[in-house]
Amino acid sequence: MPTVSVIIGVYNVEAYLRECLDSVVNQTIGLDELEVIAVDDGSTDGSGAILDEYAARYPQITVIHQANSGGPSRPRNVGLDRATGTYVYFLDSDDYLGTEALERMVAMARRNDSDIVLGKLAGVGGRAVPLAMFRRNVDRADLERDRVYVTLSALKLFRRALIERLGLRFPEWVSSGEDQPFTAQAYFAAQVISVVADYDCYYQRERPDSTTRGYVDPYERLARYTSLMELVGRNIEPGHKRDRLMIRHVWDVVGPFTERWLEMGPEDRNRLFEIAREIILRWHTDWIQRHLTYWYALRTHCLRHDMQRELEDIAGTPTDDALDNAILERQRVFAAFPHFRDGSGIPDSCFEITRQVVPRHRVESAVVEGGTLRLSGEAYLAMLGGSTDIVLRARGRGSKYRFPVEVRPTPRLRDRERTYPQAGFAVAVDLERAAAGAPLSAGTWDLFATIESRGIRRTVRLRAGDDAVPAAFGKNPATVGRSAHLYVTPGGYLSLRARRFGSADLWVERAVGLGRPFARYARRLFRRARRRVVTRA
Repeated sequence: MPTVSVIIGVYNVEAYLRECLDSVVNQTIGLDELEVIAVDDGSTDGSGAILDEYAARYPQITVIHQANSGGPSRPRNVGLDRATGTYVYFLDSDDYLGTEALERMVAMARRNDSDIVLGKLAGVGGRAVPLAMFRRNVDRADLERDRVYVTLSALKLFRRALIERLGLRFPEWVSSGEDQPFTAQAYFAAQVISVVADYDCYYQRERPDSTTRGYVDPYERLARYTSLMELVGRNIEPGHKRDRLMIRHVWDVVGPFTERWLEMGPEDRNRLFEIAREIILRWHTDWIQRHLTYWYALRTHCLRHDMQRELEDIAGTPTDDALDNAILERQRVFAAFPHFRDGSGIPDSCFEITRQVVPRHRVESAVVEGGTLRLSGEAYLAMLGGSTDIVLRARGRGSKYRFPVEVRPTPRLRDRERTYPQAGFAVAVDLERAAAGAPLSAGTWDLFATIESRGIRRTVRLRAGDDAVPAAFGKNPATVGRSAHLYVTPGGYLSLRARRFGSADLWVERAVGLGRPFARYARRLFRRARRRVVTRA
């Protein structure tokens, strides 16, 4: 019996399918531990031929061709009916696995007798993926405390015996969100849930040509969320723990109240409002309301207090416009949606975004070339955008120097709230003149970014991006200049060690990569040797 049954539903993914299949057959757990069940759901491109090609090369791959079913549920159910592995793993055919993914997740499951194992997700091509539950490895995770319930996708390792004991299958009558009821039921029945967070297990792709995205019937969505909230209510007693799980579904219930809702006819618009209002009145609490961000807080408040006209005004205002015209008041920031302090009774807390205005950045490149420090990346204030300066601050001293950056366009940069089209930066700092026209004084200088928008200023210490600079300075000559070393601290931050170099001093500074005490000892030896040479001369 194989250890893992990998189930792949396939529909018109010719451009991505080989990378997906290669990531499976090259797993370090070994092909002998796997069975791969690929279900071709009526593809009209070359996907079916690619599957047959791989099946001919690898006896572990079974291919099933069927007529198109209209969604991912039927292919996954067909795969489950054929699966024989101890564990089951669902893989979307336009995504791919990290080489060690299944080996690490199976090891975690065996060590803890886990029923479900979450493997860390990584976005590809700008895809946003949930990360809150992947801060650390967890042997025995809690649905609420470890944020596991936030992710209800089926992209996880499941014990097949759990699935069969519960009789779980994906609902084939829904057009989207089919994995949510499947995963939620498995969560509540699982004895042990574990998390692998120290390795990128699953690479989820952003596809502009995706055939799975489109209009979703809002009534179907609300019916699904109602059943999920009932499931939470049956399994968790009233209180903060239930509220922390329920908030995940409150987001979904108010999600349809956008410009698309306004495009409906009056009858449908009223009906959707009333259905969502009934759900919110049953499950919503004051604790949930206090912990919602502004976008959701505005909508839930309107639903709870039967304010349909106000909600229509809010839903018709683009979020970018409300944030571009944000209202600043004594370091508090409010999104400029309609009905702010107009006597309607909507509290200021529903509009406030102060806590969400936080600095975010990514360093793409960091290097010292000769006497010049070169940095490039992205930086912005969430919600507001803003302009960026790079700051060098002397560690343990008050000295600091600010350097303006060259702005670079970032047309595709966005988060859940808005786009940030001018968040890119590049800067070249002449270290021989960085200290107000003079060289930096010897010592350690930490690198910061100061980001400002309309009087709101935040400063953040720069973290090294992946492969921006080597983990230990001195191992790559590109990070060594005439007067400074650039390196990454144990915490992952960028720092600069400034010094005037002689040829021997350069060798000694590179030795710091082996440890600071060794470098100090080497410098003392060098100075003694130099004094002896001078004395003999």
